[in-house]
Amino acid sequence: MTLRSLLTLQIAFLLAGTSTPTPPEVLGVVVLADRARLNNGAVSEGATVYDGDNFSTEEGGALRLRCNAALLELAEKSVALVHHAGGGAQGLQTQAELLQGTLVFSVAQAAELEIEARAARIRPAGNGRTAALVSVIGPKKLHIYARRGTVLFSYRGEGATITEGESYEVILDPPEDSSGKKQTTPSARRRSKAFLLIAAGAGAAAAAVLGYKNHEHKDMESPDRP
Repeated sequence: MTLRSLLTLQIAFLLAGTSTPTPPEVLGVVVLADRARLNNGAVSEGATVYDGDNFSTEEGGALRLRCNAALLELAEKSVALVHHAGGGAQGLQTQAELLQGTLVFSVAQAAELEIEARAARIRPAGNGRTAALVSVIGPKKLHIYARRGTVLFSYRGEGATITEGESYEVILDPPEDSSGKKQTTPSARRRSKAFLLIAAGAGAAAAAVLGYKNHEHKDMESPDRP
């Protein structure tokens, strides 16, 4: 083998070992931003949403994202991560991890969206317009309100169905010695080893809805509207 051939072969090996980094996948776009941040900087309407982005809102702020066929809205003082996950109806699915505060979502296809909060998962029960609110209110406490449609809740291999109009506080990993009274009251819908659902009532549901409407936004009924 000639010297020229050896050099050509070495260059080929070097080029094969140098791959161009894959750019992050585009998930959607920011359609409303008020006192909101993306990662470590401010974010404005029209910004592209990428896989792995970290969004947060300040006091009095709000953020709305369109991700595929879903709309996501963060209320004030909220933090969420957005990810791409496989398995959607067209090979696409958005997963939003709520770390703090309140997230409202509206979606038409069940496979398009999944919400994670404190290792629990919330997703639409089936195809058809679904709108719901999820709040993190403590290390082991969530609030879920199914405003339209039905959502499925799951945690540590156990699950429950929350139907339209229902509003629940969710206690994760409830201690055995503190749930006896709650379990016998009408407000306790279901208790498992993993979680306890306690009906929050119409007043709490209404307060939850008003809690995220800090701005004159149009109602999040349809992902077809910005």
